[in-house]
Amino acid sequence: MRVTKRFHVEELELNMTPMIDIVFLLIIFFLVVSEIASFDHIKDLELPMASAAILEDELPGRLVISIDTNDRIFVGGQQRTVADIGRLLQAQKDVRGEGAGRTNQPVLIQADEHAKWSTVQKVIEKANDLKFWRLSFSARMKKKVD
Repeated sequence: MRVTKRFHVEELELNMTPMIDIVFLLIIFFLVVSEIASFDHIKDLELPMASAAILEDELPGRLVISIDTNDRIFVGGQQRTVADIGRLLQAQKDVRGEGAGRTNQPVLIQADEHAKWSTVQKVIEKANDLKFWRLSFSARMKKKVD
C-alpha cells in the first residue's frame, strides 16, 4: 500500500497589530522626550559671545540651570530661587547616592548676557558648597572672519 504525503501549503500571514502598537508607542515616546528636552532651554535667552567656545557633547543626566535677563533662575522650565537650587542640587546628590563627597553630576549654567553676575555667582557658590565640580557654561561661538 502506498502512502501519499500531502503537503498543504499554508499562506503565511503577517500580523500587523503588534507592529502598529510598537509604532504608536515610539511616537508617544518621542513626543514626550522632545517636550521634556524643551524645558531645558528658555526662549529669548541671549548667551554671551566667547572666542574660545567649544561645542560640547550632550551629557546624559546633565542638570541645566538657566538665568534670564531679569535674573530669574529656571530649572526644568520652572522658576526657582537660589535656595531652591541648593535643595535641588542636594537632592541630585542624594538620588545618585554620592553622600558628602564630590559628585560627578554634570551641571550646565546658561545665563543671559544681560543677567547680573551676582546671580550667576550665587548659583556657582551653591554648586561649589555641595561639591559639584563638573560645571560648564553656555556661550555663543564668535564667527570667524576670513
